[in-house]
Amino acid sequence: MRSKASPAIKGSVMSDVAIVGKKGFLSAVERIGNRMPHPLGIFLGIIALVLLASAILSWAGVTATHPQSGEVIRVHNMLTLDSILTWMSKLSVNLQNFPVLAIVIVMAAATGIAEQVGFFTVAIKHSLRGVRGIYVVFAVACIAAVGNIAGDVSFAIVPALSASVFLGMGRHPLVGLFLGYAVVGGSFGVSVIPGSFDAILTPISIQSAHLVDVNFDMNILNGYYLLATSTVVVAVIATFVTVVFVEPRFGKYEGELAAPTDIEVTDVERRALRRSYLSVGLFLLAIIVAAIPQNSFLRSPTGSLVIDAPLMRLVFPILLIVFSLAGTVFGVGTGKIRNLRDMVHLMTEAVKTIAPFIVIAIVVSQFLYLFNESNLGAVMAIRGGQALTHLAVPVVVVLVLFFLLEAIADMFIISGSARYLIFAPVFVPMMMQLGIHPALTQAIHRMGGSVANPLTPLNAFFPVLLGLAQKYDRNVGMGTIFSAIIPYSIAYSIGYLVLIIVWYFLDLPVGFGTPISYP
Repeated sequence: MRSKASPAIKGSVMSDVAIVGKKGFLSAVERIGNRMPHPLGIFLGIIALVLLASAILSWAGVTATHPQSGEVIRVHNMLTLDSILTWMSKLSVNLQNFPVLAIVIVMAAATGIAEQVGFFTVAIKHSLRGVRGIYVVFAVACIAAVGNIAGDVSFAIVPALSASVFLGMGRHPLVGLFLGYAVVGGSFGVSVIPGSFDAILTPISIQSAHLVDVNFDMNILNGYYLLATSTVVVAVIATFVTVVFVEPRFGKYEGELAAPTDIEVTDVERRALRRSYLSVGLFLLAIIVAAIPQNSFLRSPTGSLVIDAPLMRLVFPILLIVFSLAGTVFGVGTGKIRNLRDMVHLMTEAVKTIAPFIVIAIVVSQFLYLFNESNLGAVMAIRGGQALTHLAVPVVVVLVLFFLLEAIADMFIISGSARYLIFAPVFVPMMMQLGIHPALTQAIHRMGGSVANPLTPLNAFFPVLLGLAQKYDRNVGMGTIFSAIIPYSIAYSIGYLVLIIVWYFLDLPVGFGTPISYP
C-alpha cells in the first residue's frame, strides 16, 4: 500500500489507489511495478548485473561475428582493474555525453515560460473549445504520430504538450502524457514525412543487397506507402487504446494542477493569444521565405529541404524559439511578464521541476557507458539474428519472426541505425533469396523497432517521462507507467503485424517503385 498523500494531491492519489485495487492484468502489473525500488535503485542494480554478466561471458569466451565487417566482437570484462579505472576517470564525461541531458534542461527553460504564464492552457481552451470526446484524443494522437519529424526531442516535447492538452480539457493529464509518449515511440520509425531514417537506412540496405546483386539500387522513398499507412494506423490504435483501456483506469484528475472549472477565455487572454500566434506566424513565415530559393542556406547541396538539409538540423532551435516567443508574448500581453527578472524567475522555476531527472541521469549515463563498452548489446543482437536465419519456416513466418526480433532487440539497442548495421547484412540478403525486396526488410526493421520504444527503460527519455508523470502525481511509480504503456505496445505489435501480413499476401508495393517481391 502506498504512503499517505498530502491533501494537495489527495484526489489524484486516492483515485490511483482505487485503480490499483482493481483486478486484472494491468492492475497486477501496476501493483508489482510500484513495489519495485526507485528507478535510481533499479539502474544501480542493472549496472551491477552488467558488470557481472560482462565478467562471466568474457571469461566464457562468448563472441559474435559482425555480419558486415567480419569483425569478431568479444564481450569485454568491465570488472577488470583497468576497466574500472577507465570508467572512474570518465564519470563526469559520461554524464556530459548523456544524449538528452542538455536537451531536457534547455526545453524545460523554454517551454516553462509558455506553461507557467498559461499559454498552453488558454491556447487549448480556445482551439479545442468545439472538440469533445474521442476527437480530442485522436487529434493529440495524430500530432504525436508525426512529431518524430523533430527527432529524439519529440519524446520530451510531445508528451508534455499532450499532458497540457488533457489538463486544459479537464481530463487526466497522465493519460495525455502516456498517450503522447506511447505514440511518439510507437511511430518513431514510421512517418508520412520522409526524413533522416530514409536517408540513413537506404544506403545500408543497398550495400547489403550487393552481396546478392551487385547492380541493385532503390530510391529513398522505397517504403513510403507502408510506412505512411503505418503512421495513420498507429494514431487510430492509440486513440482506441486510450479511450477503451487507459483512460477508464485513471478516472478524473483532482490533483493540485487540476484545470479550473471556468473554461472561458477572457478578452485579455484572447488578445494576448492572437499576438502570440501572430509573432510565431511571422517567425515561421520568415523561415519559409528563406527556404524558397533553390540555393537557400536551409537547403542541401542538392536542393532538398529534408535530406541532408540544414533545416532538419535546425528543427530543435526553431522549436525553442517558437515556444519561447509564444510564451513571452503571451506573458507580456497578460501582464505576467513585466521585465527580464520575471522571465528569469519563470525559467528557473521550470528547470527546478526536472531536478529528479538530473539525479537519475547521473546513474543512467554510467549504465549506458558500461553497456556499450561491454559489447553485450551487439553480441545479443547478432546471435539472435543468426538463430532466426537458420529456421526452416514459410516466408511470412520469417517476416513475423524478424519483426519480433527487431522489437526485442530494440529493448537493448535503441539506435535504429546501429541496430540495422548489424541486422541488414544478415537479413537483407537472406530475404532477397526468399524473394523479398529489401524495401520490405527495411520497413519491417523500422516498424519492429518502434514497438519497444515507449516501453524500454533504456530509452534515454524514459526518466524524463517519469519526472513529468511525478509532476502531476508524485506517487507515480514504474508500475503505473508500465501498466499504461503496455496496452499501446501490444496493440501496435498487432497492428504492425496485420499490415505486414496484408501487404505480403496482397503483394502491394512497399513504396515508390519498390514492389514487395524480388526480383
